[in-house]
Order: sequence, then C-alpha cells, then structure tokens
Amino acid sequence: MHNLPKLFFKLPSIVLYVTVCPLFFLVFSLCYEPFGIMDFMDMEYGYSTLNILICFCIILVVMVGARTAFYFMRNLDRFTWAHYIVWCMGECLVISLFLSLYLKLMYGGTYPYFNVLGKCMVYTYAILIYPYIILTLAYDVSAHREKAKMKLEAATDNSLIRFYDQFGKLKLIIAQTAVLFISAEENYVNINYLDAGKPKRYVLRASMRSLEETVERHGMVRCQRSYFVNPDHVTVLRKDKDGAVFAELDQNGIPNIPVSKRYLDKLSERL
Repeated sequence: MHNLPKLFFKLPSIVLYVTVCPLFFLVFSLCYEPFGIMDFMDMEYGYSTLNILICFCIILVVMVGARTAFYFMRNLDRFTWAHYIVWCMGECLVISLFLSLYLKLMYGGTYPYFNVLGKCMVYTYAILIYPYIILTLAYDVSAHREKAKMKLEAATDNSLIRFYDQFGKLKLIIAQTAVLFISAEENYVNINYLDAGKPKRYVLRASMRSLEETVERHGMVRCQRSYFVNPDHVTVLRKDKDGAVFAELDQNGIPNIPVSKRYLDKLSERL
C-alpha cells in the first residue's frame, strides 16, 4: 500500500483536523440531534447543551494530543494509508473512552460503564466520520495535484532538482549532477553539492521522507536511513575492519558516506 502523502503531516493540515472535527461534532449534535444524543446528554436535568459543550472540549483535547503525536510520525520510512486508517479509528476510540468516563461519572452509576461506552462509540464514529472523510479526500486531491505539478516540473527540466521546505516553499534549485549527498539532522536535511567546483552545504527544513520521491526520481539513491547519495560521484565502496560499508566520493574533503546492508545491493547496482 502507498505511503500517506506528506501533506497530511504538515502543521496547517493538522491544525485543521484539530479544529474542524470537534466543531463539527458540536454543531452537528446541537442542530440535528443524531441517535437521540440530546436525550442521552440531558440526564433529566436539562444538561444536554452543557454536556455537549464539555464533550466538545474533551474531543478537542484528545485531538490535540493525538495529532501532535501524529506530527512526529512524519519522519517514518513507511506510514501507509492502512496505518492512517487505523490511527483515525484509534483516535475515535480514545475519544469514546474519555467521553464515556465523563458521562459515567455524571450519571452517577445509573448506567453500566460499557453501556455508556457503546453509546459514546456510536456518537463518536457516526458523527466524526463525516469530517474525517471530507478532510481526507480534500488533502488527497491536493496531494495528487502537488505530485502532478512536481512531475510536470521534472518533465520540463529533468536536470534540475527543486527542493521544497516543509511548508511547500521552493528554497533551492540545483543541477542533479552537482548534488553529492543529502544527510538528515533532526528536523533538517543537509544538501551537499558543488558550486563552481567547490563543496557547499544548504540546510533545508524538511524531512528525508518528504524529499525521497523527488531525489530518487533524479537518480539519487538512499544508502542509509539518514543519507541519500548521488551514485555518479561514488568512486568505490569500502568495508572497514568492523564490517561497516562506506561510499567514497570523488571530491576531496568529503567524508565517507555510511551504507547500510539494507541499501547496499541497490547502490551497488547503480555503480
């Protein structure tokens, strides 16, 4: 299954999920009263609106925590659509657990916990499925448009690599032949390249995963989790006394690039 588009991990996307989903639950519940939710929240004392508002706050807090954790998944080598579906279902389950805990306490033991949990799961999954589907489809369409744009740019001039930061802003355009290697450093990547025959480095705020499709399309090869290397500049692969493999480049002063066993065969085929 294909990896989830990087657009889903961007901060604006996450902020939109965090705000839209709780607001949709609030407005939809108050306006349409699905599945008798207002009667269940009323508790015979006219507390339905108040309890809906508190549920809105609970959903908001859970979404903030869940999507913050989701943001830190952005650098994983693989985060597929299947993973994302499970993640969204897990978010709804956690929301249901907290809602049922609150309502159980408010009802003071009138209903068994699992009866309350069952109702909360119905409310949560049945209502939040709408914003989840709408936002997911919207971002998927945007991701496909962005991908098509990048392919068009590549077709226009395949010799140039365009590097975008995590916000989608174009930061660097450089010839494919000039790039030596790319390395990761926390939330940044270091693009090492030649300028007038001299090695230089450009620090870009982006993840290795977000660059993977672009640089591989231009001939770069992943040689280790934190490294891409241009095989055109690799002169030889050497193994040290401990068995670790390193790629030597054709430029003086450039450190040897580590090559993991996972990517050794792929790099060797390109040399």
